[in-house]
Amino acid sequence: MPLYEYECDSCMESYNTDIDNLVAKLTKTNARKVFKQNRNFCYIEVTSDKNGKQFFELGERGISGARRFRYKLDNGKVLYLELKNFRFDHLVYGDDDDQDEIKCPLCDDPGSVRRVFSTFKAIFDDKSKRAPGPGDELRWHLEYKQQKDEEIASDWVGQDHLNQYFNR
Repeated sequence: MPLYEYECDSCMESYNTDIDNLVAKLTKTNARKVFKQNRNFCYIEVTSDKNGKQFFELGERGISGARRFRYKLDNGKVLYLELKNFRFDHLVYGDDDDQDEIKCPLCDDPGSVRRVFSTFKAIFDDKSKRAPGPGDELRWHLEYKQQKDEEIASDWVGQDHLNQYFNR
């Protein structure tokens, strides 16, 4: 039973267009209009870049499971957003036929869902199947280097081996 992660392209596109509309006209009335149109926005806040003074806020801050984004804009303002997560996971039982029926939990559109690289699998995968990362212990780095050196040494083709094919 593998666990796969998916993203919804239609949700991402709607987020991108709404964020573009919001940045183009950054007022409270426009933000309220965008907030009402797209129910997947959890929180919108606009503050000053220099002193941190809040211009306006909409919605409830700190909802669990939300994706948080902070944009520093050219006009000296900072836009802080909390959005419902367009990335979700799904447990697949048995056949791969179940993957065709997966729907986005936000928009219920099965056509715009695509499978992405799973960070969950990368974290909990067996160490022998992946290269060491920055957070791994030093011993694993050394063992991995030794393992790769042994693989290179076993794959090395020497001159004696080549001479049997190319007689000179």
